[in-house]
Amino acid sequence: MQVPVEWLKELVDIDVSVEELAHRLTMAGVSVERIFNPFASGKIVSARVVEVRPHPNAEKLRVCRVFDGSGYHTTITSDTNVKESDVVVIAFPGSRFADGSEVRQTSIRGVLSEVVMCSLQELGLEEKSDHVYIVEEDIDPGVDMIRHWRLDEPVLDLDITPNRPDCLGIIGLAREVAVLLGKELKRPEPETECFDEPVERFVSVHIEDVEGCPRYCAAYVRSGGVKDSPVWMKRRLMACGIRPINNVVDASNYVMLLTGHPVHVFDYSKVKDGKIVVRCARKGERVVLLDERLYELTGIETLITDGENILAIGGVMGGRDSGVTSETKELLLEVAYFDPVRIRRTSRALNVRSDASHRFERGVDPNDAEFVMKLLIHTIQQVAGGSSARGFVDVYPRRIERKTVRLRRERLRRVLGADVPDAEVVRILESLGMEVGSDGAGWNVLVPTHRPDISIEEDLIEEVGRIFGYEKIQAEVPRILALAGGWNDYQRFRRRVKQLAQACGFNEAVNLSFCKSATVKQLIGQEPLKLNNPMIEDMDSLRPSLLFGLIDCVAYNVRRQNRDLKFFEVAKIYGFEDGSMFEREKLGLIASGKLEEDDYTDTRNVSLLWLKGVIEEIGRHLNLFFEFEPADIDWLTPGRRAEIYLNGQKVGYMGMLSRKFNELYDIKTEVYFAELDMQTMFENYNPVPSIPTVGAFPYVRRDISLLLPVGSRAIEILNFLKNSHSFVEKVGVSDVYTGKGLPENTVSVTFYVIYRAPDRSLTDEEVNQLFEETIQKVEQTFKVRRRF
Repeated sequence: MQVPVEWLKELVDIDVSVEELAHRLTMAGVSVERIFNPFASGKIVSARVVEVRPHPNAEKLRVCRVFDGSGYHTTITSDTNVKESDVVVIAFPGSRFADGSEVRQTSIRGVLSEVVMCSLQELGLEEKSDHVYIVEEDIDPGVDMIRHWRLDEPVLDLDITPNRPDCLGIIGLAREVAVLLGKELKRPEPETECFDEPVERFVSVHIEDVEGCPRYCAAYVRSGGVKDSPVWMKRRLMACGIRPINNVVDASNYVMLLTGHPVHVFDYSKVKDGKIVVRCARKGERVVLLDERLYELTGIETLITDGENILAIGGVMGGRDSGVTSETKELLLEVAYFDPVRIRRTSRALNVRSDASHRFERGVDPNDAEFVMKLLIHTIQQVAGGSSARGFVDVYPRRIERKTVRLRRERLRRVLGADVPDAEVVRILESLGMEVGSDGAGWNVLVPTHRPDISIEEDLIEEVGRIFGYEKIQAEVPRILALAGGWNDYQRFRRRVKQLAQACGFNEAVNLSFCKSATVKQLIGQEPLKLNNPMIEDMDSLRPSLLFGLIDCVAYNVRRQNRDLKFFEVAKIYGFEDGSMFEREKLGLIASGKLEEDDYTDTRNVSLLWLKGVIEEIGRHLNLFFEFEPADIDWLTPGRRAEIYLNGQKVGYMGMLSRKFNELYDIKTEVYFAELDMQTMFENYNPVPSIPTVGAFPYVRRDISLLLPVGSRAIEILNFLKNSHSFVEKVGVSDVYTGKGLPENTVSVTFYVIYRAPDRSLTDEEVNQLFEETIQKVEQTFKVRRRF
């Protein structure tokens, strides 16, 4: 949020430097990110146009002679609106415009332009200007316009935390400044001009959606005409980062910035019979908003209607067809309070962010409507003239009352670690707008409704601490008696699993436990556990697998050209089984791209066998021996999916994600995923692995390449070889070949067998005979044949 210091000075006497003010605000929790000036700077003065003549060498240009009170200067413009006797603003060489460009003398088609006649855009007072600005004030030539329009005042760029909606208005921030400086807050006292007819003759309000809109106020104003806003208002709006539009709309934005309470102005002629009906949207309804976009409503929105037509989405944005135009003569003013949760959900569902929704979803003051309405009428009359009907309609069926919070003196001292004098506690709380009643043990504090963030005792302690000054509290290292016995066995096991995953080249990811139910059903065909009150639509259920967080990590990196990825996560998943809910901690592994991205000699990509090897390597260090069986999991690719077993008990699964994952997340490469149950692994975990005895005699190795039909399981042959003789110590696969020279639908797999006798050295003859007999049995049993 951007706040001009000159606006703050209207509300509170600031007797410190801007730097000191920024420091105090930051120390009190209202962080000042930077101090800057968004306007033009340098020598910029008023001047009178004394001569306008055509450019001798350019048909569309004009040569103007201007007088700045002390001398005459030549300037060139293409603006045909400039005429003699006009008062304009000129910038001398060396000055800088709001966009940072520097003013220089320039020769244009043989004529020297000594100064520049400025537009409001160049001065930083408009977002876009089409003409040189003609000064409407009665002002003499030579006036320093930087000082006259206060363009030299600094602007504070604040980072307002979501729990401080009161600081999203100039008055709220001025209250903070007043407390910090020990000054009085000078709150505006608006005065309005009324004609002698009651507002009820022009406006009626009916609230059907009380949950979404607990309070709605409306007033009627006859405007003096829609036109350009004065410079002082444009300056303040632009300093706050809001584009000026016209005097009526600018007045509503001005009041929002001043009070922190968004308001809205309708063209009264476009509201049928002046009737306002606040209702909940029906799913599928459509409306075009002020941003010229057509929105289809979801059914959670609060709508402002006239009983027939949608005028606005309450608290988010007005409708295009009910907005103020240059022809508008009568105005219907809105000051309302909308449910913050409903506004947040609406804004996210429609993907609409506005200054109004930003404030409403954090919580505005529901009980400042009378002040805000008077200020809105006053501001409109100030810049647009006109008068209002007597009073305003106020429908408030469920009044939101102030909360009373108890603050104990001993609790305050114990939490802050400092003794704050009682008088100082009362001063701080009362200066923040609270009513304080004292007794022997503490205070009963009546909290104003503009502070929705204060609801418990610790909130009050925080308020006292930040205003009193945390820097005044002496730091002390806390002394904590360790009663627990350190990490338990499962915690140490979890840490070991994480270390092994990292050692295998995986980076740890930590994801939220939520996911989108529609995505879960679309990808794996499963109904997840739904949340009753999700924060946003994309997080409306608990994850049934670690896959959804990890695939988001992969997609996020792929969108940023990081394609060689390995992530793991150890976290809980949630589901419904045998009539009850459960949560289980899992190990999730996901990988895509090259195995070694930094090794240009290694062209291998991640694969199912590589992922199997990773799981086996993790298991080997945990003294766990996994077995893999073909799986029938339809969201994994056929032929590249398996279930994982441990001592006959299913512990997880692995495989390549199907193409629908690639299409949904726009991933071009193969993605492999595995998930294992941590509790099952822990129950079979032996922290002290058995150490095999090293044989005293040498081993003999034999290799054989067999032609296997595509889809065969090599594990069955490996088990056969392993159990073929007592001399067999180890078996394995040393190569898989799928190139040229093989019969159709076959693959060449090279197996190796290691023989060792416990009591002697084996000879080549007996190993050859034993191996030949074994291979013949393999050929007969599995209907395969040798490649060579």
